[in-house]
Amino acid sequence: MPEATFAISNAGILDLDDLAPLFNAYRQFYIDTSLRYASYSQDTEEARAFLSQRLVQSDSRLYLVRDTAGKAIGFTQVFESFSSMSLCRCWVLNDLFVLPELRGQKIGAALLAHVEREAKAIGVGMLTMQTSPENVNAHRLYQKMGYQREMGHLHFVRRLNQ
Repeated sequence: MPEATFAISNAGILDLDDLAPLFNAYRQFYIDTSLRYASYSQDTEEARAFLSQRLVQSDSRLYLVRDTAGKAIGFTQVFESFSSMSLCRCWVLNDLFVLPELRGQKIGAALLAHVEREAKAIGVGMLTMQTSPENVNAHRLYQKMGYQREMGHLHFVRRLNQ
């Protein structure tokens, strides 16, 4: 799909009805493909409320991709953070999703490039992300876009809401 056949914009609360199904499909992909997420909530209303809260509180940035007919076909979400080692602002790219039937058409790459431009424009010094070991398509995209796998660090999680 050539870039002229889709548009990327900042998502707002008025986009929630279009964004929520994509967000749920993204979450379901990880719940279905990675054992580490098998116990996570599959409640679509809970996920919608989470997304709504992000939009209302403006504590993340969401970018939505629409095709020329206006159909939502992908999104990404970033959260602001800071790097003590790099001494800079950074964005954590937690979510990136494109409808499965449209993958391989450079939409994900366009989303990443858009996020990079937005980040640079406001002085963000670094983008970080993580993905599951099973998501090799994402690995290829990130590496193709110049992201490097950071070795030598372990990622620890403790869920506090159980």
